[in-house]
Amino acid sequence: MWPFVTIYGAIAFLVVGSASVHADLEVQGIALATGIVVLASILADVPKREELDSLAFDVGRFDPVKNVKQATAFGIEYHADRLVWWGLRPFVGAGFTSDRSAWGYGGIRYATNWGEHIVVTPSFAIGGYGQGQGKDLGHPPVVGRFGIDFEYRFDNGTRIGAAYQHMSNGKVLHQTNNPGTEVIGATFSLPIR
Repeated sequence: MWPFVTIYGAIAFLVVGSASVHADLEVQGIALATGIVVLASILADVPKREELDSLAFDVGRFDPVKNVKQATAFGIEYHADRLVWWGLRPFVGAGFTSDRSAWGYGGIRYATNWGEHIVVTPSFAIGGYGQGQGKDLGHPPVVGRFGIDFEYRFDNGTRIGAAYQHMSNGKVLHQTNNPGTEVIGATFSLPIR
């Protein structure tokens, strides 16, 4: 019962807290989707599965929602199999765009399994962003990265799917500019044995 109360309380705080600081609608949407996925997995008693160390690659569009400075985005992540706390696992990643923006981040993921092959994974990370010739995400260039992956897992552990990520500074460090951006794309993940 304790993990349920803790996670449910954290999700409620994210949803209510993000609204109180005027967070982007995208952040509120991801927070709500994360809450629904996690709560549904708890209530449905979705079985936990072994998560292997893996490398994930993604390609997609940078800034497709706000459409201010679109570019092609590429990324790579390392997903650790080690549990941090109650199903949360660490990950690190980096990405870049066709107009030379780049970012790196580290955070936690929570994989939920829906049947034998469907995996839905919300995540949160903190990182840094370099503008290059791309979109300005504010200064200092510290960003929060919220994401959710929808993947199909093959029997050998390889996964393919789609990902939605939102990056913004949230004016947490008293930034005056918080345009935020999204990356929407396809993912491919390989287990490391």
